Amino acid sequence: MFECPVPEPVSDRIQMAHGGGGRLMNELIRSVFLSAFGCPSGGVQNDAAVLEIPPGRLAMTTDSFVVQPLEFPGGSIGSLAVHGTVNDLAMSGAEPLYLTAGFILEEGLPLEVLVRVARDMAAAARAAGIHIVTGDTKVVERGK
Repeated sequence: MFECPVPEPVSDRIQMAHGGGGRLMNELIRSVFLSAFGCPSGGVQNDAAVLEIPPGRLAMTTDSFVVQPLEFPGGSIGSLAVHGTVNDLAMSGAEPLYLTAGFILEEGLPLEVLVRVARDMAAAARAAGIHIVTGDTKVVERGK
């Protein structure tokens, strides 16, 4: 049986409704992701990015990261994700320009942790001279 998550009162932790595509997800996108990454598509917020690509060959990659703890001395899963993915592109001889980001968040994650991880991602992207242009967010049940 399909159940639509009912938004709970706003809290300082990730809720199932943050992944449901409604008001709480939009608030999360605005307050965390757009605050950290900006909106390089001129204010358009879609599930995809339309990019100007320089002439020549195009290199693409996808990478995933699972680490515990999420924050560690010298970085976080956010900085690791950016640097690791940029490295994969650079090792293929490409000049990294853009990244997408997929977030799978556990219900109950403190919002302040997500904010710090997103800021780490943004700082790593600035250092690499790239833009995080779009992404996807899902929330899984606690412990999943």
